[in-house]
Amino acid sequence: MLKSIDVLIGLVVVLLALSMAVTVVTQSLTTLFNSRGRHLKRGLEDLLQQLDPGLTAAISRTIADTVLTHPLVSGSSMPTSWLGKLFGARYGNVIHREEFTKLLIGLGGGGGSETLEDTTRRVLKDALARNGVTDPAQTLEAVRGFAMELEKTAPTLANTARQNLAFLHAAPSDLVAKINSWFDQTMDRTSQRFTASTRAITFAGAFLVAFGLQVDTPSLANRLAMDDTMRAAFVAQATKMSATQPADPKTPAAATTTPEKVETDYHTFLAENGIIHLPSGLNYWQGFGKPSAVLGMLVTALLLSLGAPFWYSMLSRLLQLRSVLAFKEDKQRSDRQETTPSTSSGAAAPGGAPPATPDVLAGERGNLAAVG
Repeated sequence: MLKSIDVLIGLVVVLLALSMAVTVVTQSLTTLFNSRGRHLKRGLEDLLQQLDPGLTAAISRTIADTVLTHPLVSGSSMPTSWLGKLFGARYGNVIHREEFTKLLIGLGGGGGSETLEDTTRRVLKDALARNGVTDPAQTLEAVRGFAMELEKTAPTLANTARQNLAFLHAAPSDLVAKINSWFDQTMDRTSQRFTASTRAITFAGAFLVAFGLQVDTPSLANRLAMDDTMRAAFVAQATKMSATQPADPKTPAAATTTPEKVETDYHTFLAENGIIHLPSGLNYWQGFGKPSAVLGMLVTALLLSLGAPFWYSMLSRLLQLRSVLAFKEDKQRSDRQETTPSTSSGAAAPGGAPPATPDVLAGERGNLAAVG
């Protein structure tokens, strides 16, 4: 039983180390392509088209683009760099309901540092008027004045709550009612789409890592089952990996150990044990010639897509189970090695009692010493 647990621990060590690489790939791709911001832009486009029929898909796209690249929302100067020109504008990842309402009314009024093209601004202004905001500039002034009064009378009130109350009291309109009714639901759908796309990116990263490093999980399981030395090395590495992770996610690891160094050590350990194969030479490409190896890499990719948190939790549970089984096995071995006094014929019985006398054979007996 203990051997099977050690094999599982070895597999989890490999999958956990590689899952860290998958996490890095996923985060890099989502950041590079601004996936969260682009999904947020799509959500705002859908919301804008629900506010007024005059806000067509093209107009809504332009407005959402301007809102999410606003300096107070985006907070990035990436569009001016060559990377920004290559991957497009860097959209903000988060926008609050009150921020969206304020920016939308401001764009319709034409004030602020960010402005719309005349045709787009005129369409937006007409849409605001149809929804109860006839004078955007005056509406924003009233909202700011009411928010200031709230800050005086209720300084302990959160800023978000003050802004919400300011819009409800100083700018009661159909526009504010629609945004307040649909904003949260729209953001929920946006989060679902972003989560689905991130899962797809995670699987793509897992596929890249598994096939790029040629990690065959079934073959690895066979090696761990047959090689006692290798299995012991992986168990020791599992204990080290568990010790370097803080029990509380909010608690930082040791100051002398950085996540980059830990991940590098893990990958070095895997390379030294022949688990991963870097692309080099003809021998690397020969690894794809076996259908069983390709199938094993596909299994690895599916397992890696579960994510590093899953495998770290699994490693912790297996180490706890192993400690329990190891204690029981040591106790059973100790019990077997203990010498207990024999109670057979001719030996002293426990407590110094005389040896037990065998029962006299019952029944009729002949004379065994008789001759003839």
